[in-house]
Amino acid sequence: MAVTLLVQGDREGALRIFNLAFHDCELDDIRLLLLLKVILVFESGNQDDAIKCVELFAARANDDSDNDATYLYAQVLAVMHMKKGDYGRAIPLIERAKNLAPKNKQYPPLMTISLIFGWSFDQLDIIVKRRLFETLYHGGRTVEATEILHNIMKTSDEDTQGSKTNADWIVDFIQKCVMTRERVGDGAFNSSKHDDAVTQSDTLS
Repeated sequence: MAVTLLVQGDREGALRIFNLAFHDCELDDIRLLLLLKVILVFESGNQDDAIKCVELFAARANDDSDNDATYLYAQVLAVMHMKKGDYGRAIPLIERAKNLAPKNKQYPPLMTISLIFGWSFDQLDIIVKRRLFETLYHGGRTVEATEILHNIMKTSDEDTQGSKTNADWIVDFIQKCVMTRERVGDGAFNSSKHDDAVTQSDTLS
């Protein structure tokens, strides 16, 4: 019912249903239910509050040496930071999650989150590194961007499929840069022609 309301855009109604669901679930399911509720809060716009909640969950799981829970929270936090555009904070979380990843790659809680909210946890590390590279590059921080790019290429060497997708991404990125420079060049050229025309007009008058 909560998922149906969420799909319909009734997030407040979905939150109320989540609250009621706590009375009907097993103790082992409460953790996931709480996490789903916090993700709903995140999607509703209260991103900072949601992140703080998951960080508290992660700290408790770490204190209890609960690796499965720590893995889950690290993955969720990584996506949250990525959605906020804070790629620098997402990367160490992804690296931590890799070290804690369970043998079963189809981790049920992550699959549930993906089904309900449409979040993807596949190749999250590469996606975040690409976004970070683009952000640094466009921000003029080319030295840092180059380090990230080298890291991406190193990952590609270890994964054949990743190598192809990264090669395609790099070609696409270069093409975008070329097109952007061409547009900037055309704009500068046209502006120069306009200035020349104004100068000639002033001279004639």
